[in-house]
Amino acid sequence: MAINNFSKSQIVKNNSIADHDDLELIIHSLDCLEDCYISIVDATGRIVFASKDFEKLDGYKTSEIIGENVLDVYKLGEENSVHIKAIKEKRVLKNTLLRYTSASGGPVELVMDIFPVFTGQEVTGSVAISRDTSKIQALTEIVTKLQKALNNQLHHQINNGTQFCFEDIIGSGEAMQSVIQSAKRMARSESRIMILGETGTGKELFAQSIHNESSRAKEPFIAVNCSAIPDSLLESILFGTTKGAFTGAENKAGLFEEAKNGTLFLDELNSMSIVLQAKLLRALETNRIRRVGGNQEIPVNPRIISAMNINPLEAIENEKLRSDFYYRLAVVTLECPSLRNRKEDIITLSWHYIKKYNKILGRKIDRLSPEVMKILENYNWPGNVRELSHCIEHAMNMVDPNDTSLLVRHLPAFIQENALKSNILPIILPKTNDFKQIMNQVEKDILLQALKRNNGNMNQSAKELGLSRQSLFYKLKKLNIDIEHETYIK
Repeated sequence: MAINNFSKSQIVKNNSIADHDDLELIIHSLDCLEDCYISIVDATGRIVFASKDFEKLDGYKTSEIIGENVLDVYKLGEENSVHIKAIKEKRVLKNTLLRYTSASGGPVELVMDIFPVFTGQEVTGSVAISRDTSKIQALTEIVTKLQKALNNQLHHQINNGTQFCFEDIIGSGEAMQSVIQSAKRMARSESRIMILGETGTGKELFAQSIHNESSRAKEPFIAVNCSAIPDSLLESILFGTTKGAFTGAENKAGLFEEAKNGTLFLDELNSMSIVLQAKLLRALETNRIRRVGGNQEIPVNPRIISAMNINPLEAIENEKLRSDFYYRLAVVTLECPSLRNRKEDIITLSWHYIKKYNKILGRKIDRLSPEVMKILENYNWPGNVRELSHCIEHAMNMVDPNDTSLLVRHLPAFIQENALKSNILPIILPKTNDFKQIMNQVEKDILLQALKRNNGNMNQSAKELGLSRQSLFYKLKKLNIDIEHETYIK
């Protein structure tokens, strides 16, 4: 963005709102942002300022529109002008989507933040900071296509967009077996399902398994992570677009249509805005959608499975989730247990990942040391199964090609540190009651183990410990560790 030839005196000539020093500071502070544009109007809607880059976006020359009414230039009614709305309502409008016609007659789409400007209690104009969403949308569509292509390539044996069935779920404990049986019963019905569980508990694994157990198994399974896509684009991705609806828009089916008679999985549902929840609620009630920019209602029939990683009742209370939207989707609920609540499955899961990385990395691990088993079973696993998978992958990268046992020194440093602090592993402590001296000994043991695993390589050791090289040097010096004479690397 560039604000060319803009000064306080020029704006004063056009309108008094620029008498505010803070207004000029705001404008110039945004100079470093790309694809960001600024426009200012006075209390009557007359354009006081428009950044030069607007000319590239919508074709209107700034020299010709300054002094003109924003409604006349952009062919907007008062109800559609965000500038006028901010002035009338005397409030900030954040992340507002605006579509209008360019000078050449083409559609333009912007996401805008609009700030009313006050002189005392009187609103004397408004400032809009706009962002062009066309690049984001193009990238989102590319990512979506790549994800679909990757799924089709990796899981061609199922060929419906899924990877998992119930047989792939690992867990012989009572907690997991109870959830599996409940999920199988849900698969036999057509009711909408909401899956609840912490991050990393396998919510999509269950969603795919339910789809493959259902009568819709031969139809597509389409998944979308609601937190990964800007809210201004999620609507068009879900409902599709009509040619000319906004810049670059084509006639394109959304995920509701692509799912056909299969399953549409909405992950991290609580990330969806309240406004979009209302639009989606109507689609759920009528089984019909309307593409963005279109007038025709299209019948749709996918089964909706949604997922949340927070308590839905708390989300409703905090106004992050509409209650009617929640009850429409959560006809039946399935709760995925955290790993700390099914500790009996930890070793079984660990062996699953060990076998996987034996094959991938060419390792020969066929034994877990008793100390490692104890550490794994007693760790709290806040990241659940996903964290366990990463832990084993790290350990398998640390073992030598001829090792056959997974040992404590192979585990990530933070897992070892937790074990030491929790007294899960016996350590030789100094004969003292001085807590600081004891903790120094614990820290020294962790650093020495990391250096040994990395053959004394400071960069690799620092990276494994999550420290900078400088921080590692500082800790070694503080603990009087002489890396030239220690025997750990010999």
